[in-house]
Amino acid sequence: MSKDKLLYLRLMKRTILDIPKLTWGFIVYFVKKTTPKSAHQSLINLFCLTGGLSNSVISAVISLIHRPYRDIQPKGVLGNFTENDLNKINQKLNEDGYYIFEQRLSDELCDQLLAYAYSEPAYIRGDRIKESRKEVYHPDSPLAVRYDYEERLLIENREVQQLITDPSIISVAQKYLNTKPVLDVIGMWWHTAYQKEPDSSAAQFFHFDMDRIKWLKFFIYLTDVGDENGPHAFVKGSHKNRGIPSHLRLQGYARLSDEEINLAYKREKVIHHTAKRGTVIAEDTRGLHKGQHVERGDRLVLQLQFSNHLFGAYYPKCKIHHFSDVAIKTISAYPRIYSNYT
Repeated sequence: MSKDKLLYLRLMKRTILDIPKLTWGFIVYFVKKTTPKSAHQSLINLFCLTGGLSNSVISAVISLIHRPYRDIQPKGVLGNFTENDLNKINQKLNEDGYYIFEQRLSDELCDQLLAYAYSEPAYIRGDRIKESRKEVYHPDSPLAVRYDYEERLLIENREVQQLITDPSIISVAQKYLNTKPVLDVIGMWWHTAYQKEPDSSAAQFFHFDMDRIKWLKFFIYLTDVGDENGPHAFVKGSHKNRGIPSHLRLQGYARLSDEEINLAYKREKVIHHTAKRGTVIAEDTRGLHKGQHVERGDRLVLQLQFSNHLFGAYYPKCKIHHFSDVAIKTISAYPRIYSNYT
């Protein structure tokens, strides 16, 4: 019997326990608003076994319970969309797993966020980093391969609040998730040319995410990103049910090499997102993806994630304490979207 078949059989045996664990986990979440680690692991195991069919079944139930908002006008930083526009974007997302918007963020907004990133200390990360500490990023002398800004501080930033309450962004997320979305992860980081080889802890090897049941991420480039600046890479179509071959899924939450990806997919399926600053990329990171290793310069990315439910991985809670005038109005109108932060 082949190694893959043995792994598959072991996973099937575990599934006998994973289904009741997942059901129990939802009951615990309903009562305590936290997901047991074992239940989250069962979500991952079932994805690896079914190729995503289990996620689709749960998502269909969530869509019936939390019907989408009907009064959001899809106009904002991504463009002034019609319903037909949203349908075309959604079709592209469902087919390819990603969508690159024609309209970019303004230079003014990029400059404001860039100024924040140059002045605010961030946690340095990397395989070589032995202790967690904050440092201000200096382009001429990076101290790590990655700098991560604290979510609790990002969410107080006026420009970030403008983006998380932007109707065009919310409308695209809601259309894809087919439910009232929940904003649940806000992140911003530098990738630098600190070292010559890719870094596992900085997500520079291919992998899939499985923190939630279904989600959509918006990657916002705040610097120009060329071939040498570590462009975001994505395997086109790998977000679909069984879009990741079983021999890769059966490795679980593993980091995958370029060689493994090139053996499993045609070369034209591996997309590298080089783009001007201000470019916004919506992506379902259930598909295989990574941040390409930075060879020269750096890359600053702001990430917003909208999910259909908060069941899943644990993230430290943080609350919005200071609201802009626009944020107050939007958060009051659409409470489920911001329930993780209010």
